[in-house]
Amino acid sequence: MIRLPQAGIPSASLLPDLTPLLDVIFIVLVFFLLTAQQPLLDMPLDLPQSDAELSPAVSAPSERMLIMLDERGVWRFAGQPQASFKSLRESLEREPPAAVDLALHQQAPLEKFLQLLAVLEHLGIDDTHILMDAQTSTPE
Repeated sequence: MIRLPQAGIPSASLLPDLTPLLDVIFIVLVFFLLTAQQPLLDMPLDLPQSDAELSPAVSAPSERMLIMLDERGVWRFAGQPQASFKSLRESLEREPPAAVDLALHQQAPLEKFLQLLAVLEHLGIDDTHILMDAQTSTPE
């Protein structure tokens, strides 16, 4: 038989203690609030309706200039060998091309390549492609 506590004891009660249940409910509520999906922010875009409205993203192949660097550190600009990096820089400053292709030998000095990138950035030539050919040959 179930024995009831005596009425004289104030802490005794027949109701269960709900404190642990409330703790679990609040933890689950916080979990759901933190993992709820936030609405994605949309940015309106005006996309062209046809391909005719698109401007070309790359320049024409005739406007691209080729700069080559061989394994000995000798520069070639537009097929002409350059005496030094200074002469290459002067050629680029005289007639800055709209776009540049860089053909570098695998054993080319990295320092010279980084100098060229700094000059191209200074001149504002942003359209630069590094040609990834297994064999970069220089005409003799």
